[in-house]
Amino acid sequence: MEMTNCKEMFAEFPVDAAAARQNVPPGYSIRIDKNGMATLLLMVQDCERGILDGLIRIKPMKMSHIWIEIEGPEETGPPLSGTTESLPTAYYYNLPHQFDSSLAHVALTLTGIDSQSVKEITLGERSGDQRAGQVIEKAPSVMYGWTETSKLSTTPKIVTGRRKFYRQYGTLIKRVSEGTVACRSNFLGVGSVVLSASPDSAIGRLQFGTTLQGAVHPVEMSCDAEIKVHIK
Repeated sequence: MEMTNCKEMFAEFPVDAAAARQNVPPGYSIRIDKNGMATLLLMVQDCERGILDGLIRIKPMKMSHIWIEIEGPEETGPPLSGTTESLPTAYYYNLPHQFDSSLAHVALTLTGIDSQSVKEITLGERSGDQRAGQVIEKAPSVMYGWTETSKLSTTPKIVTGRRKFYRQYGTLIKRVSEGTVACRSNFLGVGSVVLSASPDSAIGRLQFGTTLQGAVHPVEMSCDAEIKVHIK
């Protein structure tokens, strides 16, 4: 999957490590920070276009990714062209990818990837130092939303970011997916974010609470992702 000219809300939230372990199958080790907390990553993207399997074009393509950070080997790949440096690879266990495009949801589902169709994904428009967005899973009340407060930098920081992500899913047919995404990312600034989630939303069901506070980066990027699906 190619993702081109994307705007992103990249937010990390410290969450209870014991609750995080309840959401990750055995075999994956939760990454614990110096304060004894796990990390919930929320990436919400609004891309000018996406191309699936080199054939299916979606314009625009909006996605939300809910990931829990796990341990992985220390690795730093080479920087992509046009970037100043390459960040160390990060590792995650992911929930189903959320799309507000029915075409994207169906296309990924047909390839065996765990995907969820939602009603609306909105990053929101910046007003001063603030930007508010939301993901409505089912109208009117199954949703999560956030307000980010950040200052934009006058000096762009364009880096290569790589993340690897994993998921186990399925009932009749049990599957394992392994994904790698490499991005040319322009980190525009840094700030704080407050998130509110309904108890029956994807984030609310994780039992981390319905109000979370964390750090946020507004980002512009283009990415290439590859996801492989195996029968377990």
